[in-house]
Amino acid sequence: MQSEKNQDRDQLDYKTLLANAKQALKLEYQKSSALASQLQAIKTQLEQVQTENKTLRESAYEDVIRHFEARTQAAEALALKTEVRQRFLEANGCKDDESFDTLWDSIKNKIQIQDGEVRIVAQNGTPKFTLTGSMMTLRDFIQSLKQEPISRKFFLN
Repeated sequence: MQSEKNQDRDQLDYKTLLANAKQALKLEYQKSSALASQLQAIKTQLEQVQTENKTLRESAYEDVIRHFEARTQAAEALALKTEVRQRFLEANGCKDDESFDTLWDSIKNKIQIQDGEVRIVAQNGTPKFTLTGSMMTLRDFIQSLKQEPISRKFFLN
């Protein structure tokens, strides 16, 4: 009789744990999905600005060109920050948004957009490479942050 009660309680505990895990997974998926759609909207906006920029570059209005180049750079910076935040969450999440913003302030000068591609660079501006000799990707960079003593504290594990 006691054994059956224990078994029923264990089964209920398992079901509760499973339900909680499913809910947590659903929330993480929703966060990731929201960031992905936000990133797509920013990339679409960036494409529009780049198209406008190209059209205006062909005209003779240099001040207008500078204006749209500034808009392009701002859109690229926002797209990059959103993409890094998404990769950061995928890599194990962050403690909270404030911790990401603090981390972003310390790493944003190590990430550049050149010719529409994200590049990880050293302090002197040269591209960073992995141990296998390939150019470091954003995913590689985020993983490497987990190994650095200063940035490690921003990760959950």
